[in-house]
Formats: sequence, C-alpha cells, structure tokens
Amino acid sequence: MFDRRYLVALVVLSCTAILASNSTAGVLVTTPPGDGVSGNGQSEAPFNLRGDGNGNRYQQVYSASFFAGVGPLQSISSVAFRPKQGAFGSFISSTVTFDNLIVNLSTTPRTPTIDFRNGISSDLDLNPGADSQQVFGGPITLTTDRLLFDSDVEDFDFKIAFQTPFLYRPSLGNLLLEVIVPAGVSASSNFTRLDTIIGGVSSFPGATGMASARDANLTDGISIGSNTRTGLVTQFETEAVPEPATAAMFIGMVVLVGVQSRRRRKRA
Repeated sequence: MFDRRYLVALVVLSCTAILASNSTAGVLVTTPPGDGVSGNGQSEAPFNLRGDGNGNRYQQVYSASFFAGVGPLQSISSVAFRPKQGAFGSFISSTVTFDNLIVNLSTTPRTPTIDFRNGISSDLDLNPGADSQQVFGGPITLTTDRLLFDSDVEDFDFKIAFQTPFLYRPSLGNLLLEVIVPAGVSASSNFTRLDTIIGGVSSFPGATGMASARDANLTDGISIGSNTRTGLVTQFETEAVPEPATAAMFIGMVVLVGVQSRRRRKRA
C-alpha cells in the first residue's frame, strides 16, 4: 500500500519545484546603456526645482522589453538612479533631502517615444495607466559616495525603496514612473546631475526604450508641460511572482493528500 508519507513528500517536492520555477528573487533590471557604461547626457530631473514653491512632476516611460526576462508577473520594490559628473567638475554635493516626495508606478499604453499619437504626452494627466499606484510617499534623503571630479561611471546610489511594491505584467503595457515634488515642499542640497541617455542619437548604442515628460508648475491647474526623448539611466529591483495557476495547483495537491488520507482511514 502506498505510504501517505511518500505522497506528502511528493507534493512538497513538486510544489517547491513549481514555486522555484516561477520566482526570481532580487533581479536588478538596468536600462540602457547598462552597468559600467555612462549615458550621453545628464539632467537634474526629477529632483530639480526642489524646494521651489511651484513643485515639479516628472514622468518616464520604460519599454516592457526591459523586464521580459524576469517573469510574466513581477513585483517591483525599488528604483535607483546614478550621479553624473557635470561639465567642469560641477558635481558639488552628494546628498538631497525632501520633507515629502511622491513616487507612482503604473502600466501605460504610452510608448517610449514622443509620437503625438501614442508616445508619452506633454499632457501628463494622459500618461498614467488605470492601475496607477503610489509606491512611496514621505520624507527621504538620497546620498552617494561620489566625489568632486570623479570620472568613472558611478553606482546607482540614489535609491528609493518602495513602501508598497508594484505588481507589473509587461505583456499589458510599458512601465510609467512618476516622481512628484509637491508644491511648497522644503528640500536641502546643492545636488546637481543624474546620468541620462538622449534618444534619437544614432551614434549612441542603446539610446532607445525610454522617453520622459515634466511639468514644472503644479500650482497653475494645468497638467501640460513638455516631453522629450531623454531618459534617466535607471535600475529597478524586481522579482517574479508565482501565477495564480501555480497557487491553485498547490491547493489541489494539498486536497489530494487529504482525500487519499481519508480513503485509507475508511478502509482501515
């Protein structure tokens, strides 16, 4: 007679294999040009106008293809940017502090272009998807070990760990990041630049898959700003999430063990 212990062991091993095949813990997804390669531009966005009374709203769309190798359903838990040495050694500080910063993520049908039909729009209200979710909100200090006149490519030191992870399914659309410095927020720093790539420059490899938009005045009641093919070089921390079918299979196996156990007790 088949021993129940063997059946339980088989279920446990099977479920472990299923869960392992559907999970990828702590994957770092880095946008072009990738680790160790500097972008072809630099920008203060999204942290420019910090402390400005009008506030600042920045959006960037990322191609879903960046996340294709992780899994069909993912949990994104952080975003990070890297400092960039400005011209003439203009990187003059390593820290920026906000008493309030808001970060949202969503799945968007907008493409990483500035095409007026379906690219990222200069009307920022048109870009977020229906699943828009605030993943971070509150005070934050961002810092780096980078020093004045450092010339090497730096790490992704300006990291924002999310308070609430975002569930993302790349098959449903591209990823939209939104960073908001609310009007009237106080900030302290003489922080300058982040590494970027400028799209449309054919001589620069990998300068595709991202586009951005920004509104530098949140007090005028108008959501229209400007859009550009420039994008921040970005690193996301994400991991695959087991599909609902996997959970159903697990439950089914547990039920099977229970049924087999009851049948044996009745025979006894």
